[in-house]
Amino acid sequence: MIDIVDHGEWEAYKPDNYPIKGLPSSILFARRVSDGYDWYMFARKELAVADTVKVLLRKAEEGWVVITTTHDASMLFPADSRLIEVSGVTADHESLRTNILDFDKRQFIPPPKPEDRPNMMKIIMDELGVDEAKVTAKLEAARKRRPHG
Repeated sequence: MIDIVDHGEWEAYKPDNYPIKGLPSSILFARRVSDGYDWYMFARKELAVADTVKVLLRKAEEGWVVITTTHDASMLFPADSRLIEVSGVTADHESLRTNILDFDKRQFIPPPKPEDRPNMMKIIMDELGVDEAKVTAKLEAARKRRPHG
């Protein structure tokens, strides 16, 4: 069974005073939203364990979607994402990418297939009370009259 440690959501920020003199002005910083903990300090002190998988998630309509997985925390920059740490992953951790994390069940779920997602045009036509078959027939007739290309 996998074990998940949630390290929270992270955001980009610019510190009032750079922790080290002489850093370039273009350097990027991130901090944890809940407590302002700086990413570089956190990664150095808290993510040194190499046998866990560090995972960045992005909030999407479907839920929290896996965008990056790695054993090496120095490969990450968590701004505008949520960071979790997973132990007990027996399969290739890269196979988790694009999956959705169900926090309640503590498991990764494959994303819906494109054909399972609602068709926006169909939703709009249903809302407007438009007959989809008639619209499709008119579009096909128009294509035949004016071929593209």
